[in-house]
Amino acid sequence: MIDLTNERPADAAAIEALLDQAFGTTRLAKSSYSYRKRVARIWPLCLVARDAGEIVGTIRYWPIAVGPAAAPALLLGPVAVRADYRSAGVGGMLMRTSLARAAAAGHHLVVLVGDRPYYGRFGFKPAADWGIAMERENPARVLALPLGVASLEGAAASAIPAGTVQRWRSPRRASARILAA
Repeated sequence: MIDLTNERPADAAAIEALLDQAFGTTRLAKSSYSYRKRVARIWPLCLVARDAGEIVGTIRYWPIAVGPAAAPALLLGPVAVRADYRSAGVGGMLMRTSLARAAAAGHHLVVLVGDRPYYGRFGFKPAADWGIAMERENPARVLALPLGVASLEGAAASAIPAGTVQRWRSPRRASARILAA
């Protein structure tokens, strides 16, 4: 039986091994990883799937900012499932559970870099539809999902902050830079 639990610091080595298996050891060179450097994960949304205590799947979320107003949003990823569990619905469980948690926590927008055929079944559409882009990423692979009251169908462009995705900068760090200047 698959159990979904929050990721714990003690899970780090098993998750890294799973991510290496799924994406290769060069995954850290991907441009989407640059948005995760020196930024803390959104721990309540980071889940692992366990079977008999072993980690067989993982999903993580990171804070990002979108558009000229630096509207807060979530960067989803990576999502990985152990090869022998890929047809067992583990990825779907991780996606549905974490997206429901994100919506319940009041998050409004999720952005990811991935394949539309897979993520489209969870409601993701090309982020370019809302004028959202990520530098050094193929626009066809940058997908977005408004959460909560926002709707993908017929959503006004103003409902989604348009512009380039930026690394998250904590308000505390930003104010420290301003004070130091």
